[in-house]
Amino acid sequence: MTRLLRRMMPSLTALAVVGTLASQTAHAAQAAKCLTPAEAQSVAISALPDALTSAQKACAPHLPARSALRSASTRITQVYRPAADRAWPQAGRAFLSAFELPLPEGTSPDVVRPLLLATISALVEQEIKPEDCGTIDEFYSALEPLPPENVGKLLVAFLKLGENDKKPGQAKSNPFTICEGPKQ
Repeated sequence: MTRLLRRMMPSLTALAVVGTLASQTAHAAQAAKCLTPAEAQSVAISALPDALTSAQKACAPHLPARSALRSASTRITQVYRPAADRAWPQAGRAFLSAFELPLPEGTSPDVVRPLLLATISALVEQEIKPEDCGTIDEFYSALEPLPPENVGKLLVAFLKLGENDKKPGQAKSNPFTICEGPKQ
């Protein structure tokens, strides 16, 4: 898998966000449970609009005016945002079940959504390097015609590849694993 995909996957999917929140929260020290592929896909879909908006912001000065990513605002608003809203109930439940954050019992996932999305935005902007913007634009251009659900499936597949691609002794890049069998 390319260096760019390794750096972007966590940002584009919010999976790294979960890990960041968990590692920065002293009360969340217990190991995360795995997510089913469907749960991981819902998290990815939920993160797409904010991740793409942040990628636009980070890359705008480095891309031509007519590039796919710079022109994506309408698609983000009309396609990705509604899909994210539809995916959020499952994504929010998956997020809360995978990580034992110090929240009162029965806390609605909607309480953590703004923090999660703000963290995603910050991570995406932080991870993108100007020299990567052309490749990111190509990547977005290739994925743009796909429905958000397919993009979510591809991101989960990239995460699985990343898990399989890690060398022995190398730190895990994903804050949780994707369940292969019944959920843990």
